[in-house]
Amino acid sequence: MGIAAGLIQEDAGTLTLLRQLFPRRGTHSLVRYGLVSAGVDPGVLTRAGGRGSAALAFNPQEAAFIQEVLERLAGLIAIQPELCSDGACPFQLASVAKVPGEDDTTGMTSSQFVTSGDPPRLLPDESYLLIELELQDDPGLSVWEQNAIVHELGHALGLRHPGGNPEDPRYTDRDTVMSYNVGADGPATWFSESDLGALQSIWGAPAFPLTRGPTTSSFRLDALISGGTVFSGFDPELGDRLEINAQLVRGGGHRLIRVDSTRDLKQAQRSPASLVFDESTSALHLNSNGRRPGWGGDGGLLAVFDPGLELRTSHIQWV
Repeated sequence: MGIAAGLIQEDAGTLTLLRQLFPRRGTHSLVRYGLVSAGVDPGVLTRAGGRGSAALAFNPQEAAFIQEVLERLAGLIAIQPELCSDGACPFQLASVAKVPGEDDTTGMTSSQFVTSGDPPRLLPDESYLLIELELQDDPGLSVWEQNAIVHELGHALGLRHPGGNPEDPRYTDRDTVMSYNVGADGPATWFSESDLGALQSIWGAPAFPLTRGPTTSSFRLDALISGGTVFSGFDPELGDRLEINAQLVRGGGHRLIRVDSTRDLKQAQRSPASLVFDESTSALHLNSNGRRPGWGGDGGLLAVFDPGLELRTSHIQWV
């Protein structure tokens, strides 16, 4: 079910301040974000004093997924994410043992926008935007934790619960990830088409979206870059083919396996396959480590595609 953008967007005043918090740099809005270090009380960041509860450390999978979501969004809306390591940027994410508030709440986004003048201008140094997440202090990343991350990032970028009611029975998280109602396929781990449309109306479309050239319908990968290459519009049914530089794979192995859960993705890291496609996130990973743990020093997230892609060996050409 499609949802009107107005039902899942924050009010105009809040969106204006968010756009000031993430100022325009050329054709994109710069989204600088930080990950709160272990031991720091997130309450200090609200400038209202500490809560007495220290943040937990983000594990590598959690930090990578946050980056992956923002980088993937950057291919669909006009934002440019940038991780700030100095703790000075006003947008921060914290992993906590317990989110303040209701017992069944696993994520919360809070903000304070301090302004001056008329019309109001944001004072970034006196404002904050904070996401607190119960990610548990353990390895891995469950689909429920992925859902919480995507949901709260939606809030940070200007989305709200549908009609202001997260439990509205007319919607599930397949209609909008901002709904608390879980669809039949389990928790959503990406934004719906309605969500993406609403985000694009807030931030605009990328100035240079990936488009097909006049004589080819192929997409090419020659290198692994941080956050993966974002391919929007890749459609094998229309004849698109993914070209991959064979030199990316050591030993010449060109096997592809597909998984559909975080658990299977972790197991696939120990497989002999050189490529692992996660159908739940439409993400393609490069395994340079063989059967050893992890993706290896030359491996990792290779590419991210539009939701719902079914990537097969026949869609890949090694060049």
